[in-house]
Amino acid sequence: MPYQTDFVDITYPDETGQPCALTFRIAITASSERLAVVYLRRVNPAFQSPMSSYIVRDQLLNRILDSYLRGIPLKSVRLVVEDGEKTAMFPIEVDFDDYIERGNPHEATPVATGRGRFTERVKIRSEFLLAGLTRVHTSHSEPIAVPTDIASSLQ
Repeated sequence: MPYQTDFVDITYPDETGQPCALTFRIAITASSERLAVVYLRRVNPAFQSPMSSYIVRDQLLNRILDSYLRGIPLKSVRLVVEDGEKTAMFPIEVDFDDYIERGNPHEATPVATGRGRFTERVKIRSEFLLAGLTRVHTSHSEPIAVPTDIASSLQ
């Protein structure tokens, strides 16, 4: 049986810095691969939507991951956004530069690129990618349909 937190209000600035608010909840799926689903729901059409702005989406997601899901593997987290009649899921991408700058575990080996120049090949194990330890983003993500198992955990 899936689990859902109660909806919580959260305030955020839109792209111009104006204050906005929406509600969110976290749902845990009942599937064999247990997932934590961050469910953002815009309730006031006057406020900028996370559906249309990756800036809004990313700042909300990073705050929620840091405050509510810290330590959960990012491969187990999904983001669903509801805006009126439309609901979509957004793939989450890790900011690898931020991950490395924060001193998280990784392996870096120098690689010769030619003409005496070197670059680094970086290896990061997926089990080290945890919520709250690095920024994530959805700026390159295209919205996709919400899978049935995730949609059923949100109802």
